[in-house]
Amino acid sequence: MALVFLKLGTFAFGGPAAHIAMTEAEFVRQRQWITEADFLDRLAAATLIPGPSSTEVAIFIERSKGGWAGLLVAGCCFIIPAAVMVAMITAAYVRFGSLPQVAGVLYTIKPAVIAIILQTL
Repeated sequence: MALVFLKLGTFAFGGPAAHIAMTEAEFVRQRQWITEADFLDRLAAATLIPGPSSTEVAIFIERSKGGWAGLLVAGCCFIIPAAVMVAMITAAYVRFGSLPQVAGVLYTIKPAVIAIILQTL
């Protein structure tokens, strides 16, 4: 299950709605690890508490399958890839952002970088 959460954490772009859709597709339709009703119950519970619902749903699913250890592993596998990507983009921007050779490239990707950073925060 850790690999599945790592995959979702690494490739699930598009914000919470995309995360929730990919989580549902992965756990309900493809792997059939939980039922649609269980997924919707977890989604409903996650929307009632503050925080990112997509992350809460993913961690809640693993908590029910793998206990507290599963919750920690799933949380790390789901959250760390995005945090690492944002840190790498930020470091590249800080390091190379003021070079004239890179200015044109950065000018075109600045809106995407800012959106990713804001979404992650």
